[in-house]
Amino acid sequence: MKLKVLYVTSSVGLGHVTRDYRLSRLLSGWADITWLTAGRALEYLRARGERFHDASQRLRCIGTSLMHVIKGCRVTYSPLGLLRVYSDLRHNADVIRSEVDLGDYDIVIGDEPWELMMSGLRPSRRSVLITDITSLGSSDNFIMRRVNSWVDYHFRSFTLRFNVGLWDRGDGYLRYGQIFTHDRYPDPSDGDSIVVNLGGTDAGVGLAGTLYSYLDGKGLKVKVIGSAQLVPDPTELIARAKALVTLAGYGSLVEVAALRKRAVILKIGNHFEHEENAKMFEGRPGYRVLRCDRADPGQIYRALLQVLGEEPRPPQVVDATQRIAEDIGKIVDG
Repeated sequence: MKLKVLYVTSSVGLGHVTRDYRLSRLLSGWADITWLTAGRALEYLRARGERFHDASQRLRCIGTSLMHVIKGCRVTYSPLGLLRVYSDLRHNADVIRSEVDLGDYDIVIGDEPWELMMSGLRPSRRSVLITDITSLGSSDNFIMRRVNSWVDYHFRSFTLRFNVGLWDRGDGYLRYGQIFTHDRYPDPSDGDSIVVNLGGTDAGVGLAGTLYSYLDGKGLKVKVIGSAQLVPDPTELIARAKALVTLAGYGSLVEVAALRKRAVILKIGNHFEHEENAKMFEGRPGYRVLRCDRADPGQIYRALLQVLGEEPRPPQVVDATQRIAEDIGKIVDG
């Protein structure tokens, strides 16, 4: 008989759910998985016929909520926007506390499961954390020290903790490499399209429209993916791209590096994760990094021309999915 697993994956963008889906395929031999998430992450899983907890339908999408503090491709830290984000997190935590019984499951896996941590429910001794960050940025002021202390306390409540990030080196986590996205990656080739990858949020939507028109006017063949243009598996398009213009989210950059694709990388202004993710590509042939809130279509076009003339040398990424799955299997045996 298979063990019952509750897999709680973040609804911020698609980087979490796409890597979690890949990992889940390697657990399916012994795991009967029920998903808990919202928004586009839930749409992604529903399109694949995955089973999800009924409470998912009453959760608010935190990726959508974050658009209250990301304006014009820049994090604003608006007090009212932050209050709305917190309100949605609190709503989700209350739904989870009232509708989810962790005792129904043999194992709980969480990928940055903020609302589960806020709910007051404690995972069992068979619990797994997946994360690509171990804090929410610098602890250089009292508020952030308190926030990061809370994050550290709750992250460490999980039995197995995997840091799959590109740059974070926090202590107390198993670090084998990354979890790649989706099912598999096709062999890359140089096609004739520039792929504009907006990721799983709406942060870059405003720029994408003007960029498409500009690049099209320069005679380039352009395809836009991400945001509301949900492509169930964009890896074929990405693998065949001539180059990409992409936001600096985790999943998007793992795909760029793994497939060795040339890219102009747009980092959201004042976004600590994007800042650190993008640093991994700065100064490397085949890559240019621009601030999304300051770049105009002309700058992006000129950066594209530069990278198209270079052989890409991305930072090394390692698909650790198999090793992580094996470690999770050991707590099942234990």
